[in-house]
Amino acid sequence: MSGQKNTLFIELYSREQKKIFLYILSMVHRRSDAEDIMQQTAADMWRLFDRFEKGTNFASWGIEIARYRILSYRKKQNKNRLFLSEEVYSRIAEELQRQESSSDKRTKALEGCLKKLKESDRRLLSMHYEGNLNYGKIAEQLNLSKLGIYKVMARIHTALRRCINQTLLLWETNG
Repeated sequence: MSGQKNTLFIELYSREQKKIFLYILSMVHRRSDAEDIMQQTAADMWRLFDRFEKGTNFASWGIEIARYRILSYRKKQNKNRLFLSEEVYSRIAEELQRQESSSDKRTKALEGCLKKLKESDRRLLSMHYEGNLNYGKIAEQLNLSKLGIYKVMARIHTALRRCINQTLLLWETNG
């Protein structure tokens, strides 16, 4: 069981640590302090991992643990330093959670929309985004005009944007 615990924790932490760190950084503002708090938070998360409910939002759980570390950090700071009220920090945390949820939904919609594209369109996107090729290099490799690649990529991006928006609207309408 311990080996499975290690593997699951590492997998979840690796995927979500950036979100947790960005939350911490938004609350303490100094990168070196945020890094210290992130290390403490990671240690707390590991120690408390048995309490994490598998299938729930790991980033939210980690952010909640970080929140306590941030409160402790603030208490230790010089009384003359100006901090925002707890209510403001709570609102920031809520907004970050809302944006994360929205971003996750957009990513899922994008994945579905990519599957609906023609193979040739997916290949062009792959060349550009995964292969890091600019439109000129793609045109050279495919023996097409650069203007033609620009037009095709614009059409693909428009189709993806439309599909994502329709998918999100459908999900929102259906609950």
